[in-house]
Amino acid sequence: MSQATKTRILSMILAFVTVICTVFMAVQTPLIARAESIEYSEVLDDLKKDASFQESNYPERPTDYSLNIIQIAESVNKELFVYVYQPSAAQKNITACSINISTTINDAISFINYKLDLLNSSGVFYKYKVRDFVVKDEPTRYYAITSIYRPFDESIDAGTGNDNTITEVNYAVNKQYCFGTINGNPYVNCVDIETIVVTDKFVGFVRYMDGFKLYVGACDSHFVAFNTDKPMDKLLEADVYYTTQAYSSAWVMFAGTQEEFGEKADNYAYLKYTDKVEHNGGGLFAGTYTWERIQTVEDFIANENRDNIYHGAIIDVKYSTKLTDAAMQELQGKRWVLRFAETDYTFWTGDSAYGTFATIVGDVTILRLKFETDGITYNLGVIDNKQTGGKEPSNETEIEVTLNKRGKTLLWLLLLILLIVLLAPVLPYVLRAIVWLISLPFKAIAAIVKAIKRRRQEKEERKIYERVVSTIDDPYSDDDYEP
Repeated sequence: MSQATKTRILSMILAFVTVICTVFMAVQTPLIARAESIEYSEVLDDLKKDASFQESNYPERPTDYSLNIIQIAESVNKELFVYVYQPSAAQKNITACSINISTTINDAISFINYKLDLLNSSGVFYKYKVRDFVVKDEPTRYYAITSIYRPFDESIDAGTGNDNTITEVNYAVNKQYCFGTINGNPYVNCVDIETIVVTDKFVGFVRYMDGFKLYVGACDSHFVAFNTDKPMDKLLEADVYYTTQAYSSAWVMFAGTQEEFGEKADNYAYLKYTDKVEHNGGGLFAGTYTWERIQTVEDFIANENRDNIYHGAIIDVKYSTKLTDAAMQELQGKRWVLRFAETDYTFWTGDSAYGTFATIVGDVTILRLKFETDGITYNLGVIDNKQTGGKEPSNETEIEVTLNKRGKTLLWLLLLILLIVLLAPVLPYVLRAIVWLISLPFKAIAAIVKAIKRRRQEKEERKIYERVVSTIDDPYSDDDYEP
């Protein structure tokens, strides 16, 4: 018998014993009246009900910060318990915070991220209750578990190296439990399941302006770009978990900046490769933006470096958007992009004040991927951390307003009319000056022509005079004089 088979049989026996013990203890445990809650049994008491459980098989490891599920169990109150081995308990009192569970399997698999409440612990053993979980009444109940999470700890965990922050660190479970009865006797079966691991990812958003309004509005389109440890020729579907949180800021003169944060809310996005989104802000000269929910990184980059041009009656408005250098660097080497959510953004101004209304999207984790590789379709749960993007958009927007041909013609006409109106009081004098300036060359030419004519006339007259004088005898000539 192989070691894997022995381990699986041991897990089945432990699960069976745990269920029986849990049911028995839940029936015998009294209610605490003042708290109106159940007093839960201790983790080691539950585990030791299984004769095969050996505490020595779970040693302390101060630098091992992992979470390892030993077993899960149901209670008569329809609660679900999770028993976890945490090797570094003596060094770091880490508390698991959430877990991904699907109560459906195979093609219908669909994961929910549930919060965990710590009930009690003893050394490296921790007992948790799955919050807001109700065990189904079906005769056969499945629990497919891909991963369990703990909060990020900067003293032991590496950061992203960019403007993203990791909020929860995940540990693979890759187990599927089946609870049921055979011939009236309860049983538990546990098998391994195949999963796909996200090896690298980047969370961000691009901002699309809503056009000209009485305020500055925009649509923030949130995305996650990622790689996996398995090749995917075609990505068909994806399930994404994320949180949203209302945010507002205000700057007031003499008071400074004030910020307000709303309560976090859980959200799920179920994406298909056929899904498309179109956004038009509705403002004056607003551009229309379209995108697909599931894209390759190459398509995402090509679509986000774009121009939207509005051709108006007299002006053209050009919205240019392009990804920032930092975003381009983070996208390099990644294969897929999921566009999972859109939120509103508003920037307002007032009397000595301004501020914003927005929605913070964070704790992004991919739960499920359905894809094709080499002609085979896979539908797998995902091993992925929870990650929050930066505060600034991953793109830059430029707005350019120019006059078109019709607008330029109209502008010249308006300027001409304005000039005429401004010159109206002095227009007669201006016209006289213009006439005088225009006629001045002609007067000069006329004067020159008149002078030339006068000069010619004088010459002609002088010639005639000289001719006449020459023909008249001088009465006082010496030749003709006789004393």
